[in-house]
Amino acid sequence: MKNSILTKFFIGYFSFAVFGFMIITYWSTNLIYNHLLKENVEELSAYSQIIADDISNAMNNSGDEILDNCSFFQNFKPLKNYNVTILDSNKKIVYATDKSGNLNNTTPTVVNDFNPSVYSHDKHQINNFYNIYKTKIISVMKPISNSDTTYGYVVTHMPRYVVKESSYDITFIIYVTYIIILALSLIIFFNFMWFIYLPLKQIRLAAMEYAKGNFEYDGLKVNNDDEIGDVASSLKYMSKQLNNSRKYQKNFISNISHDFRSPLTSIKGYLEAMIDGTIPPEDHSKYLSIVLSEANRLEKLTSGLRELNSWNSTGPELLFEEFNMENVIASTVETFQGSCEKKHIELIIQFPQKHYNVCADKGKIEQVLYNLLDNAIKFSNMNSKIIIKLYNKGDKVYCSVKDFGMGIPSTSLDKIWQRFYKTDLSRGRDKTGSGIGLSIVKEIILAHNETIDVISTEGVGTEFVFSIKKAKS
Repeated sequence: MKNSILTKFFIGYFSFAVFGFMIITYWSTNLIYNHLLKENVEELSAYSQIIADDISNAMNNSGDEILDNCSFFQNFKPLKNYNVTILDSNKKIVYATDKSGNLNNTTPTVVNDFNPSVYSHDKHQINNFYNIYKTKIISVMKPISNSDTTYGYVVTHMPRYVVKESSYDITFIIYVTYIIILALSLIIFFNFMWFIYLPLKQIRLAAMEYAKGNFEYDGLKVNNDDEIGDVASSLKYMSKQLNNSRKYQKNFISNISHDFRSPLTSIKGYLEAMIDGTIPPEDHSKYLSIVLSEANRLEKLTSGLRELNSWNSTGPELLFEEFNMENVIASTVETFQGSCEKKHIELIIQFPQKHYNVCADKGKIEQVLYNLLDNAIKFSNMNSKIIIKLYNKGDKVYCSVKDFGMGIPSTSLDKIWQRFYKTDLSRGRDKTGSGIGLSIVKEIILAHNETIDVISTEGVGTEFVFSIKKAKS
Protein backbone atom coordinates (compact mmCIF):
# COMPACT_ATOMS: atom_id res chain seq x y z
CA MET A 1 0.00 0.00 0.00
CA LYS A 2 1.37 3.38 -0.99
CA ASN A 3 1.93 5.97 1.71
CA SER A 4 0.82 9.46 0.79
CA ILE A 5 3.11 12.46 1.07
CA LEU A 6 1.03 13.62 4.03
CA THR A 7 1.63 10.33 5.85
CA LYS A 8 5.35 10.51 5.19
CA PHE A 9 5.48 14.10 6.34
CA PHE A 10 3.55 13.23 9.52
CA ILE A 11 5.91 10.31 10.22
CA GLY A 12 8.87 12.65 9.80
CA TYR A 13 7.28 15.24 12.06
CA PHE A 14 6.45 12.64 14.73
CA SER A 15 10.00 11.23 14.54
CA PHE A 16 11.37 14.73 14.98
CA ALA A 17 9.22 15.20 18.10
CA VAL A 18 10.21 11.84 19.64
CA PHE A 19 13.92 12.15 18.94
CA GLY A 20 13.89 15.72 20.20
CA PHE A 21 12.28 14.56 23.46
CA MET A 22 14.84 11.77 23.82
CA ILE A 23 17.74 14.14 23.25
CA ILE A 24 16.44 16.51 25.91
CA THR A 25 15.84 13.63 28.32
CA TYR A 26 19.14 11.78 27.95
CA TRP A 27 21.57 14.40 26.74
CA SER A 28 20.45 17.84 27.88
CA THR A 29 19.58 16.61 31.40
CA ASN A 30 23.04 15.10 31.91
CA LEU A 31 24.69 18.12 30.37
CA ILE A 32 22.88 20.49 32.71
CA TYR A 33 23.50 18.25 35.73
CA ASN A 34 27.23 18.05 35.02
CA HIS A 35 27.43 21.80 34.50
CA LEU A 36 25.67 22.55 37.80
CA LEU A 37 27.76 19.93 39.60
CA LYS A 38 30.94 21.53 38.32
CA GLU A 39 29.83 24.98 39.47
CA ASN A 40 28.83 23.73 42.93
CA VAL A 41 32.06 21.76 43.36
CA GLU A 42 34.04 24.90 42.52
CA GLU A 43 32.04 26.87 45.10
CA LEU A 44 32.49 24.13 47.68
CA SER A 45 36.22 24.03 47.01
CA ALA A 46 36.58 27.80 47.33
CA TYR A 47 34.46 27.83 50.48
CA SER A 48 36.47 24.97 52.03
CA GLN A 49 39.72 26.78 51.28
CA ILE A 50 38.47 29.94 53.01
CA ILE A 51 37.52 27.98 56.16
CA ALA A 52 40.88 26.13 56.17
CA ASP A 53 42.79 29.41 55.81
CA ASP A 54 40.76 31.07 58.59
CA ILE A 55 41.35 28.17 60.99
CA SER A 56 45.05 28.09 60.08
CA ASN A 57 45.40 31.80 60.77
CA ALA A 58 43.55 31.49 64.09
CA MET A 59 45.85 28.66 65.16
CA ASN A 60 48.98 30.63 64.24
CA ASN A 61 47.80 33.61 66.23
CA SER A 62 46.94 31.60 69.34
CA GLY A 63 49.28 28.64 68.97
CA ASP A 64 46.45 26.35 70.00
CA GLU A 65 45.24 23.09 68.58
CA ILE A 66 42.06 22.85 66.50
CA LEU A 67 40.06 21.79 69.52
CA ASP A 68 41.10 24.88 71.38
CA ASN A 69 39.62 27.23 68.72
CA CYS A 70 36.19 27.15 70.27
CA SER A 71 35.58 30.81 69.67
CA PHE A 72 36.03 30.31 65.91
CA PHE A 73 33.58 27.42 65.80
CA GLN A 74 31.05 29.20 68.00
CA ASN A 75 30.90 32.15 65.61
CA PHE A 76 31.02 30.03 62.40
CA LYS A 77 27.85 29.75 60.32
CA PRO A 78 27.79 27.69 57.10
CA LEU A 79 26.42 29.17 53.86
CA LYS A 80 23.53 27.93 51.73
CA ASN A 81 23.00 24.19 52.03
CA TYR A 82 26.61 23.59 52.90
CA ASN A 83 27.61 21.46 55.87
CA VAL A 84 31.12 21.45 57.27
CA THR A 85 32.95 18.60 58.96
CA ILE A 86 36.38 19.28 60.49
CA LEU A 87 38.73 16.46 61.31
CA ASP A 88 42.06 16.67 63.13
CA SER A 89 45.25 15.01 61.97
CA ASN A 90 44.14 11.78 63.66
CA LYS A 91 40.92 11.71 61.54
CA LYS A 92 38.79 12.52 64.58
CA ILE A 93 35.70 14.63 63.99
CA VAL A 94 36.26 17.76 66.08
CA TYR A 95 33.41 19.80 64.58
CA ALA A 96 30.31 19.21 62.44
CA THR A 97 27.62 21.69 61.45
CA ASP A 98 24.99 19.19 60.29
CA LYS A 99 22.70 18.39 63.25
CA SER A 100 19.72 17.36 61.07
CA GLY A 101 18.13 14.01 60.57
CA ASN A 102 20.28 13.42 57.49
CA LEU A 103 22.99 11.93 59.76
CA ASN A 104 23.00 8.29 60.80
CA ASN A 105 22.29 7.49 64.41
CA THR A 106 25.67 5.77 64.76
CA THR A 107 27.95 8.62 63.69
CA PRO A 108 31.58 7.71 64.52
CA THR A 109 33.86 10.10 66.31
CA VAL A 110 36.90 8.87 64.40
CA VAL A 111 36.76 8.21 60.63
CA ASN A 112 39.46 5.59 60.24
CA ASP A 113 38.75 5.02 56.55
CA PHE A 114 39.14 8.71 55.68
CA ASN A 115 41.70 9.03 52.85
CA PRO A 116 42.74 12.63 52.06
CA SER A 117 44.43 11.58 48.81
CA VAL A 118 41.12 10.88 47.08
CA TYR A 119 40.29 14.57 47.48
CA SER A 120 43.59 15.89 46.15
CA HIS A 121 43.81 18.15 43.09
CA ASP A 122 40.33 19.60 43.74
CA LYS A 123 38.62 16.25 43.32
CA HIS A 124 35.21 15.65 44.81
CA GLN A 125 33.40 12.58 46.06
CA ILE A 126 29.72 11.66 45.84
CA ASN A 127 28.87 9.10 48.51
CA ASN A 128 27.56 8.70 52.09
CA PHE A 129 30.86 10.00 53.46
CA TYR A 130 31.83 6.78 55.17
CA ASN A 131 28.20 6.03 56.14
CA ILE A 132 27.92 9.19 58.24
CA TYR A 133 25.07 10.51 56.05
CA LYS A 134 21.89 8.68 55.11
CA THR A 135 21.81 10.01 51.54
CA LYS A 136 24.50 10.70 49.02
CA ILE A 137 26.30 14.00 49.36
CA ILE A 138 28.92 15.92 47.41
CA SER A 139 32.10 16.33 49.44
CA VAL A 140 35.16 18.51 48.89
CA MET A 141 38.21 18.50 51.20
CA LYS A 142 40.89 21.11 51.95
CA PRO A 143 43.77 20.52 54.44
CA ILE A 144 44.41 22.80 57.44
CA SER A 145 48.15 23.21 57.22
CA ASN A 146 51.00 25.47 58.12
CA SER A 147 54.29 25.06 56.33
CA ASP A 148 54.81 21.30 56.11
CA THR A 149 52.53 20.40 59.00
CA THR A 150 48.92 19.29 58.51
CA TYR A 151 46.72 19.88 61.54
CA GLY A 152 43.46 18.63 60.13
CA TYR A 153 40.99 18.70 57.29
CA VAL A 154 37.97 20.77 56.31
CA VAL A 155 35.37 18.71 54.43
CA THR A 156 32.43 20.67 53.00
CA HIS A 157 29.29 18.83 51.97
CA MET A 158 26.10 19.54 50.15
CA PRO A 159 23.22 17.13 49.34
CA ARG A 160 23.35 15.81 45.80
CA TYR A 161 19.57 16.17 45.46
CA VAL A 162 20.03 19.95 45.52
CA VAL A 163 21.98 19.79 42.25
CA LYS A 164 19.53 17.29 40.78
CA GLU A 165 16.52 19.44 41.66
CA SER A 166 18.17 22.46 40.07
CA SER A 167 18.90 20.46 36.90
CA TYR A 168 15.31 19.19 36.85
CA ASP A 169 13.98 22.74 37.15
CA ILE A 170 16.10 23.87 34.16
CA THR A 171 15.18 20.75 32.19
CA PHE A 172 11.50 21.44 32.85
CA ILE A 173 11.92 24.90 31.34
CA ILE A 174 13.55 23.28 28.29
CA TYR A 175 10.65 20.80 28.03
CA VAL A 176 8.12 23.64 28.12
CA THR A 177 10.11 25.57 25.49
CA TYR A 178 10.33 22.44 23.33
CA ILE A 179 6.57 21.89 23.53
CA ILE A 180 5.97 25.51 22.52
CA ILE A 181 8.35 25.07 19.56
CA LEU A 182 6.52 21.89 18.54
CA ALA A 183 3.21 23.72 18.75
CA LEU A 184 4.55 26.59 16.65
CA SER A 185 6.04 24.13 14.15
CA LEU A 186 2.48 22.99 13.41
CA ILE A 187 2.32 26.19 11.36
CA ILE A 188 4.78 24.51 8.97
CA PHE A 189 2.61 21.39 8.94
CA PHE A 190 -0.56 23.31 8.05
CA ASN A 191 1.32 25.38 5.47
CA PHE A 192 2.50 22.13 3.90
CA MET A 193 -1.09 20.85 3.95
CA TRP A 194 -2.59 23.97 2.43
CA PHE A 195 0.06 25.09 -0.06
CA ILE A 196 1.70 21.80 -1.10
CA TYR A 197 -0.27 18.65 -0.26
CA LEU A 198 -3.79 19.74 -1.28
CA PRO A 199 -2.63 21.32 -4.59
CA LEU A 200 -0.52 18.23 -5.35
CA LYS A 201 -3.54 16.06 -4.61
CA GLN A 202 -5.58 18.03 -7.14
CA ILE A 203 -2.75 17.79 -9.69
CA ARG A 204 -2.53 14.01 -9.14
CA LEU A 205 -6.29 13.54 -9.63
CA ALA A 206 -6.23 15.74 -12.73
CA ALA A 207 -3.27 13.83 -14.18
CA MET A 208 -5.12 10.53 -13.62
CA GLU A 209 -8.19 11.89 -15.40
CA TYR A 210 -6.11 13.17 -18.30
CA ALA A 211 -4.38 9.77 -18.50
CA LYS A 212 -7.84 8.22 -18.95
CA GLY A 213 -8.49 10.60 -21.84
CA ASN A 214 -10.84 12.91 -19.94
CA PHE A 215 -9.27 16.16 -21.14
CA GLU A 216 -12.39 18.15 -20.21
CA TYR A 217 -11.88 17.45 -16.48
CA ASP A 218 -12.19 20.79 -14.65
CA GLY A 219 -11.41 19.75 -11.07
CA LEU A 220 -7.92 21.28 -11.18
CA LYS A 221 -8.39 24.60 -9.39
CA VAL A 222 -4.87 25.44 -8.19
CA ASN A 223 -4.09 29.16 -8.22
CA ASN A 224 -0.79 29.15 -6.31
CA ASP A 225 1.67 31.81 -7.38
CA ASP A 226 4.66 29.46 -7.14
CA GLU A 227 6.26 26.43 -8.78
CA ILE A 228 3.25 24.21 -7.97
CA GLY A 229 0.98 26.79 -9.57
CA ASP A 230 3.22 26.74 -12.65
CA VAL A 231 2.95 22.94 -12.81
CA ALA A 232 -0.85 23.13 -12.50
CA SER A 233 -1.06 25.80 -15.20
CA SER A 234 1.19 23.76 -17.48
CA LEU A 235 -0.93 20.66 -16.88
CA LYS A 236 -4.15 22.54 -17.66
CA TYR A 237 -2.55 24.00 -20.78
CA MET A 238 -1.36 20.53 -21.81
CA SER A 239 -4.85 19.07 -21.34
CA LYS A 240 -6.32 21.89 -23.38
CA GLN A 241 -3.81 21.30 -26.16
CA LEU A 242 -4.40 17.56 -26.06
CA ASN A 243 -8.15 18.14 -26.20
CA ASN A 244 -7.70 20.48 -29.15
CA SER A 245 -5.35 17.94 -30.72
CA ARG A 246 -8.00 15.26 -30.39
CA LYS A 247 -10.60 17.52 -31.96
CA TYR A 248 -8.09 18.47 -34.64
CA GLN A 249 -7.41 14.79 -35.29
CA LYS A 250 -11.12 14.13 -35.75
CA ASN A 251 -11.43 17.11 -38.09
CA PHE A 252 -8.24 16.03 -39.85
CA ILE A 253 -9.61 12.56 -40.53
CA SER A 254 -12.95 13.99 -41.56
CA ASN A 255 -11.35 16.51 -43.95
CA ILE A 256 -8.88 14.12 -45.51
CA SER A 257 -11.64 11.53 -45.94
CA HIS A 258 -13.74 14.15 -47.68
CA ASP A 259 -10.85 15.32 -49.87
CA PHE A 260 -9.98 11.79 -50.90
CA ARG A 261 -13.56 10.58 -51.23
CA SER A 262 -14.73 13.37 -53.55
CA PRO A 263 -12.25 12.78 -56.42
CA LEU A 264 -12.39 9.01 -55.96
CA THR A 265 -16.19 9.10 -56.17
CA SER A 266 -15.98 11.19 -59.33
CA ILE A 267 -13.39 8.90 -60.92
CA LYS A 268 -15.35 5.78 -60.00
CA GLY A 269 -18.64 7.25 -61.21
CA TYR A 270 -17.32 8.38 -64.59
CA LEU A 271 -15.45 5.13 -65.23
CA GLU A 272 -18.53 3.03 -64.34
CA ALA A 273 -20.67 5.23 -66.58
CA MET A 274 -18.29 4.75 -69.48
CA ILE A 275 -18.12 0.98 -68.93
CA ASP A 276 -21.88 0.41 -68.75
CA GLY A 277 -22.49 2.73 -71.71
CA THR A 278 -24.23 5.53 -69.83
CA ILE A 279 -21.64 7.89 -71.30
CA PRO A 280 -21.47 7.43 -75.08
CA PRO A 281 -18.06 6.74 -76.67
CA GLU A 282 -17.97 10.11 -78.36
CA ASP A 283 -17.97 11.79 -74.89
CA HIS A 284 -15.28 9.54 -73.38
CA SER A 285 -12.52 12.03 -74.14
CA LYS A 286 -14.32 14.78 -72.25
CA TYR A 287 -14.93 12.69 -69.16
CA LEU A 288 -11.49 11.10 -69.22
CA SER A 289 -10.12 14.65 -68.96
CA ILE A 290 -12.23 15.12 -65.83
CA VAL A 291 -10.94 11.79 -64.44
CA LEU A 292 -7.37 12.92 -65.17
CA SER A 293 -8.02 16.23 -63.43
CA GLU A 294 -9.31 14.42 -60.34
CA ALA A 295 -6.32 12.07 -60.42
CA ASN A 296 -4.00 15.10 -60.60
CA ARG A 297 -5.82 16.51 -57.59
CA LEU A 298 -5.21 13.29 -55.66
CA GLU A 299 -1.55 13.33 -56.69
CA LYS A 300 -1.18 16.92 -55.54
CA LEU A 301 -2.83 16.09 -52.23
CA THR A 302 -0.60 13.07 -51.53
CA SER A 303 2.52 15.01 -52.58
CA GLY A 304 1.69 17.77 -50.11
CA LEU A 305 1.11 15.24 -47.35
CA ARG A 306 4.37 13.47 -48.13
CA GLU A 307 6.23 16.77 -48.03
CA LEU A 308 4.74 17.82 -44.70
CA ASN A 309 5.43 14.44 -43.11
CA SER A 310 9.01 14.38 -44.38
CA TRP A 311 9.84 17.52 -42.39
CA ASN A 312 11.28 17.06 -38.90
CA SER A 313 9.99 18.70 -35.71
CA THR A 314 11.83 21.95 -36.52
CA GLY A 315 10.26 22.21 -39.96
CA PRO A 316 11.75 21.72 -43.44
CA GLU A 317 15.48 21.58 -44.01
CA LEU A 318 16.63 24.83 -45.57
CA LEU A 319 19.46 25.68 -47.94
CA PHE A 320 20.19 29.38 -47.49
CA GLU A 321 21.46 31.42 -50.39
CA GLU A 322 21.49 35.04 -51.53
CA PHE A 323 19.07 35.90 -54.34
CA ASN A 324 16.94 38.68 -55.84
CA MET A 325 13.33 38.50 -54.65
CA GLU A 326 12.08 40.53 -57.60
CA ASN A 327 13.24 37.85 -60.03
CA VAL A 328 11.44 35.17 -57.99
CA ILE A 329 8.20 37.21 -58.04
CA ALA A 330 8.49 37.84 -61.78
CA SER A 331 9.07 34.16 -62.65
CA THR A 332 6.24 32.99 -60.37
CA VAL A 333 3.79 35.52 -61.83
CA GLU A 334 4.54 34.22 -65.35
CA THR A 335 3.37 30.75 -64.21
CA PHE A 336 -0.11 32.11 -63.44
CA GLN A 337 -0.61 34.28 -66.54
CA GLY A 338 -2.90 31.71 -68.15
CA SER A 339 -5.05 31.27 -65.02
CA CYS A 340 -5.41 35.03 -64.64
CA GLU A 341 -6.44 35.50 -68.29
CA LYS A 342 -9.23 32.92 -67.90
CA LYS A 343 -10.76 34.93 -65.03
CA HIS A 344 -9.73 38.32 -66.47
CA ILE A 345 -7.66 39.07 -63.35
CA GLU A 346 -5.12 41.88 -63.54
CA LEU A 347 -1.79 41.16 -61.80
CA ILE A 348 -0.15 44.34 -60.45
CA ILE A 349 3.48 44.16 -59.25
CA GLN A 350 4.95 46.93 -57.11
CA PHE A 351 8.71 46.90 -56.43
CA PRO A 352 10.64 49.35 -54.16
CA GLN A 353 12.97 51.97 -55.62
CA LYS A 354 15.93 50.57 -53.68
CA HIS A 355 16.67 46.93 -54.36
CA TYR A 356 18.00 44.47 -51.76
CA ASN A 357 18.92 40.86 -52.09
CA VAL A 358 17.55 38.44 -49.49
CA CYS A 359 19.05 35.42 -47.73
CA ALA A 360 16.75 32.40 -47.62
CA ASP A 361 15.97 29.05 -49.23
CA LYS A 362 15.07 30.17 -52.75
CA GLY A 363 13.09 27.05 -53.64
CA LYS A 364 10.99 27.19 -50.46
CA ILE A 365 10.26 30.92 -50.89
CA GLU A 366 9.13 30.23 -54.46
CA GLN A 367 6.79 27.58 -53.03
CA VAL A 368 5.37 30.09 -50.53
CA LEU A 369 4.74 32.66 -53.25
CA TYR A 370 3.26 30.01 -55.56
CA ASN A 371 0.76 28.82 -52.92
CA LEU A 372 -0.28 32.36 -51.98
CA LEU A 373 -0.83 33.36 -55.62
CA ASP A 374 -2.67 30.13 -56.31
CA ASN A 375 -5.07 30.84 -53.41
CA ALA A 376 -5.50 34.48 -54.44
CA ILE A 377 -6.48 33.51 -57.97
CA LYS A 378 -8.88 30.75 -56.83
CA PHE A 379 -10.82 33.03 -54.52
CA SER A 380 -10.74 36.23 -56.61
CA ASN A 381 -13.80 37.39 -58.43
CA MET A 382 -13.97 37.67 -62.21
CA ASN A 383 -12.56 40.93 -63.62
CA SER A 384 -10.74 41.76 -60.36
CA LYS A 385 -7.08 42.36 -59.62
CA ILE A 386 -4.28 40.98 -57.47
CA ILE A 387 -1.51 43.23 -56.10
CA ILE A 388 1.93 41.81 -55.34
CA LYS A 389 3.98 44.33 -53.41
CA LEU A 390 7.60 44.21 -52.24
CA TYR A 391 8.92 46.80 -49.74
CA ASN A 392 11.79 47.33 -47.31
CA LYS A 393 11.55 47.89 -43.56
CA GLY A 394 14.59 47.79 -41.31
CA ASP A 395 16.67 44.67 -41.96
CA LYS A 396 13.70 42.88 -43.52
CA VAL A 397 12.09 42.69 -46.93
CA TYR A 398 8.32 42.25 -46.86
CA CYS A 399 6.21 40.65 -49.60
CA SER A 400 2.45 41.23 -49.78
CA VAL A 401 -0.09 39.30 -51.89
CA LYS A 402 -3.48 41.03 -51.89
CA ASP A 403 -6.65 39.96 -53.66
CA PHE A 404 -10.12 41.50 -53.87
CA GLY A 405 -12.13 38.32 -53.68
CA MET A 406 -14.50 36.61 -51.28
CA GLY A 407 -12.38 37.10 -48.14
CA ILE A 408 -12.14 34.89 -45.05
CA PRO A 409 -14.65 34.93 -42.17
CA SER A 410 -13.16 36.35 -38.95
CA THR A 411 -13.98 33.12 -37.11
CA SER A 412 -11.75 31.17 -39.51
CA LEU A 413 -8.65 33.41 -39.56
CA ASP A 414 -6.87 31.50 -36.78
CA LYS A 415 -7.69 28.13 -38.32
CA ILE A 416 -6.60 28.59 -41.94
CA TRP A 417 -3.06 27.42 -41.08
CA GLN A 418 -4.29 24.01 -39.95
CA ARG A 419 -3.82 21.08 -42.28
CA PHE A 420 -6.92 20.26 -44.35
CA TYR A 421 -8.88 23.15 -42.88
CA LYS A 422 -11.29 24.74 -45.31
CA THR A 423 -13.87 27.40 -44.64
CA ASP A 424 -17.43 26.68 -45.66
CA LEU A 425 -17.09 29.27 -48.40
CA SER A 426 -13.91 27.60 -49.64
CA ARG A 427 -15.45 24.15 -49.65
CA GLY A 428 -18.41 25.36 -51.67
CA ARG A 429 -16.35 27.43 -54.11
CA ASP A 430 -13.12 25.47 -54.61
CA LYS A 431 -13.12 21.88 -55.75
CA THR A 432 -9.41 21.55 -56.50
CA GLY A 433 -7.73 22.69 -53.29
CA SER A 434 -6.07 20.24 -50.94
CA GLY A 435 -6.38 22.30 -47.76
CA ILE A 436 -2.67 21.99 -46.92
CA GLY A 437 -1.21 24.84 -48.99
CA LEU A 438 -1.30 27.40 -46.19
CA SER A 439 0.03 24.82 -43.72
CA ILE A 440 3.08 24.41 -45.94
CA VAL A 441 3.44 28.19 -46.22
CA LYS A 442 3.34 28.60 -42.44
CA GLU A 443 5.88 25.81 -41.83
CA ILE A 444 8.34 27.29 -44.35
CA ILE A 445 8.12 30.84 -42.97
CA LEU A 446 8.50 29.64 -39.36
CA ALA A 447 11.51 27.54 -40.37
CA HIS A 448 13.13 30.79 -41.60
CA ASN A 449 12.38 32.39 -38.18
CA GLU A 450 10.19 34.90 -40.00
CA THR A 451 6.54 35.91 -39.70
CA ILE A 452 3.47 35.76 -41.90
CA ASP A 453 0.25 37.67 -41.20
CA VAL A 454 -3.17 37.73 -42.82
CA ILE A 455 -5.68 40.57 -43.02
CA SER A 456 -9.07 39.73 -44.46
CA THR A 457 -12.57 41.14 -44.66
CA GLU A 458 -15.36 38.89 -45.81
CA GLY A 459 -16.67 40.02 -49.19
CA VAL A 460 -13.82 42.53 -49.67
CA GLY A 461 -10.58 40.57 -49.99
CA THR A 462 -7.53 39.09 -48.31
CA GLU A 463 -3.92 40.15 -47.91
CA PHE A 464 -1.02 37.88 -46.86
CA VAL A 465 2.27 39.53 -45.77
CA PHE A 466 5.47 37.63 -44.99
CA SER A 467 9.00 38.77 -44.17
CA ILE A 468 12.45 37.70 -45.37
CA LYS A 469 15.79 38.77 -43.94
CA LYS A 470 17.99 40.99 -46.10
CA ALA A 471 21.32 39.62 -47.24
CA LYS A 472 24.31 41.09 -45.33
CA SER A 473 26.02 42.16 -48.55
